[in-house]
Amino acid sequence: MVPSGLLDAPARVPDPRDRRGRRFALATLLAVGVCAMTCAGHNSLVAIAEWARRCEQEVLARLGCPYDPFAGCYRVPGERTLRDAFARVDPAALTAAGFARLAKLRPPPLAPSAPDGTRERGQRRTHREMTRARTPAVNGSFDDVSAGQTDRTSVKRMIPRLGLPNRHIVGLT
Repeated sequence: MVPSGLLDAPARVPDPRDRRGRRFALATLLAVGVCAMTCAGHNSLVAIAEWARRCEQEVLARLGCPYDPFAGCYRVPGERTLRDAFARVDPAALTAAGFARLAKLRPPPLAPSAPDGTRERGQRRTHREMTRARTPAVNGSFDDVSAGQTDRTSVKRMIPRLGLPNRHIVGLT
């Protein structure tokens, strides 16, 4: 079964193929690949094409496959069609569309809590966020201060080298 909105995310990926001769929409081909890889675990284009060939007509209709009135059924993309489409698609656009879809499925963030499970107070949370924000360059720059030069002026001289413009360092004013 195809989740609702599955064709919306791949529809945002620009189609690099020539308009002439297109039998399948790019969103349909990408959705076939996603369903075959996630549901059935197929990881090659041959396996994806075989999965699509074994699909029921209802699934092909929900994936957006075109209907063939002469044959009286929905068309199935072949391995060559999938290979050509997947080779030409822009990976960055495909990734952006996939992450946009996943972002909608992400649960809302939980309230911050301490390791013991209690709710964090504001002061503790601020300290934790500041410690995470430190970069190795900031931590490594304080090695320049020798044991005898821990006064405010030597630290104030280091601040421009840290690359932190317009920042206040608490305790140096």
